[in-house]
Amino acid sequence: MSDSPENQVEANNSASIVLVGNPNVGKSVIFSYLTDKYVTVSNFPGTTVEISRGKLILDGREFSVIDTPGTNSFIPQSEDEKVSRDLLVNSKHDVVIQVADSKNLGRALFNTLQLLEMRLPLVLNLNMTDEARSRGITIDNEKLGKILGIPVISTTATRRKGLPQLKKQISTPAISEYRFDYSPEIEMGITSIEYLLPELYISKRSVAIMLLSGDRSLTEWMKENVSPANIEKINSVISNTQEAVNDSLNNIISAYRLNSVERILNEVYTIKSERKKQFSREIGVLSMHPIWGIGFLLAALYLTYWFVGLIGAGTLVDFFETVLFNQYINPACINLFDNLLTFEHTREIERIAWELSIPFSASHELSTGITLTKDVVTPVYTIPDGISLTLLQQVLRFINDLFVGEFGIITMALSYGFAIVLPIVGTFFILFSFLEDSGYLPRLAVMLNRIFKAIGLNGKAILPMVLGLGCDTMATMTTRILETRKERIITILLLALGVPCSAQLGVILGMIGSISTAGTIIWVGVILLVLYIVGYLSAKLIKGEASSFILELPPIRKPVISNLVIKTFARIEWYFKEVIPLFILGTLVLFILDITHLLSLIRDAGSPVVQTFLGLPAQTTDAFLVGFFRRDYGAVYLLDAAMEGLLNPNQILISMVTITLFVPCIANVFIIIKELGIKIAVMMVMFIFPLAFLVGGILNFLLNLFGINL
Repeated sequence: MSDSPENQVEANNSASIVLVGNPNVGKSVIFSYLTDKYVTVSNFPGTTVEISRGKLILDGREFSVIDTPGTNSFIPQSEDEKVSRDLLVNSKHDVVIQVADSKNLGRALFNTLQLLEMRLPLVLNLNMTDEARSRGITIDNEKLGKILGIPVISTTATRRKGLPQLKKQISTPAISEYRFDYSPEIEMGITSIEYLLPELYISKRSVAIMLLSGDRSLTEWMKENVSPANIEKINSVISNTQEAVNDSLNNIISAYRLNSVERILNEVYTIKSERKKQFSREIGVLSMHPIWGIGFLLAALYLTYWFVGLIGAGTLVDFFETVLFNQYINPACINLFDNLLTFEHTREIERIAWELSIPFSASHELSTGITLTKDVVTPVYTIPDGISLTLLQQVLRFINDLFVGEFGIITMALSYGFAIVLPIVGTFFILFSFLEDSGYLPRLAVMLNRIFKAIGLNGKAILPMVLGLGCDTMATMTTRILETRKERIITILLLALGVPCSAQLGVILGMIGSISTAGTIIWVGVILLVLYIVGYLSAKLIKGEASSFILELPPIRKPVISNLVIKTFARIEWYFKEVIPLFILGTLVLFILDITHLLSLIRDAGSPVVQTFLGLPAQTTDAFLVGFFRRDYGAVYLLDAAMEGLLNPNQILISMVTITLFVPCIANVFIIIKELGIKIAVMMVMFIFPLAFLVGGILNFLLNLFGINL
């Protein structure tokens, strides 16, 4: 063991550091810097929320470092936020580092005020200062520190700028004396409740404010830590305080905090271009308007169709598939394997010819080991029955079919994954990053909030839906931001039912180019109608209440090219790691089913449903078969059939609707099991698959009934 100061840990001198902050502010990067490789990840007791823990040795002292889930308030609206709050309430911590996004200081200060009320040893870390600076944002750190009474350190964590200073500041946090008062009625209620609370790791005042704000998540804590008599008195104080004011206590308390935040911002926060800021605000308001917002939505949809559907699925796919793979890669691979087989065939036939005393050399014409021909004037010598190919040749034939056959890893899996899907999802990732970085996506959530209320969901459910356009598996995990189990079940069901992930959506956008505008409208309309009906009925059948809708809106801004590049490459890396292996797995499944002749049996069994009920060619049965394992791969199979002319526009539409309503992939099913349990997951799968075929069959019937030809 080294004798350096950092390794000389004082006995019984362990301390704890907690990282808190809004989502997506860089806490994980700072956590990694502080803990290096000493990291463990585990679920918080009694929840599915993961907590990262690590160790830091500083000045001969060992610190336990905890990275908490992102939170927008310490009045929890989700399981993630409750875990972050409980870590502060139930344990003593020596240092709390609040990581903030410098571009959104107002959002961060809303949390800072709550942390100050808790009277915790606090350090405020303003991260992403490079991005703030590029947008003309200036923050007076020294003045902000004096106002709040705590250390304020600026960092750019991704470049490790300021992190050494932050690390040094850990030894000298501050418990601030900063305080602002609420209305007299609320202050009286706070004082009355403080008197009834036991000693805590945080200030009694902060817990009293949580209770007045209507924090139901403290109910169990109250039963464990407060006597029944005092609980009754506290509830009486809350009721009396509520009667003394005109609005809800939560709204009033939030308003006071927001006013304090605004006063602080006016003193320390400046933006060089006020005109640009005003224009950004006006665009942001218009994008959420009930009427003008529709125009922004249609513009975003057209941009998606043009960039992903025409450029990605048209121009780029044509180059990658027609030129790169069909003219160069696939022929080269096929020739390579054919040459290996031909060489072994020739050697085997030479041996057989020698045994039969037949004149033959490797330069003579060859018919794959069946006949021997010396030249055009000599007779054909047929290999007698009973002489078979060697085991090596059989193995080579198997390998040939495995890699370059009809269901070959190269000719199908890699061709689909790289030549067809990658150009489409690549352009989609670029566009998605553009919309995300512009600040438009949260405004889309606000605009569509009323629609989601009709199906019993909180407006926050729109965010997992939007994330589902990237990856349904990831989006299923993010439903933890929803407060009630009812909302999580409905949202996960809708994600699995009809929200196509990036890989599938990109392929579908490629198929849209083969049908008319009317067909595209019908596809969108059918999927939205099914989602609405299923959501509406689920809201009626599943018991529970919806929670309130509170969402932070970032400013509308010009996307930074470097951010787009980083996000796009990160998502493409995910595509290579997660999707391409599943494409190969799906191809192997088809290959095994084909060589065992099970594929033809399944195709024969499923073809009547596909042909008669859906009105599709028998060949498309394979698409729905592999779609059981991965929905986007089934969509690629259908796109390939459409490009080969096997499907007419009506059939393309029917196949698009049916494959969209499949369960996304096996990985998503496993995540549903983890989040909701195996019983609900099985019920969802058993509901979704028959519904997909039912909707596709009804659409086929209606198109034929009304004689609609797209």
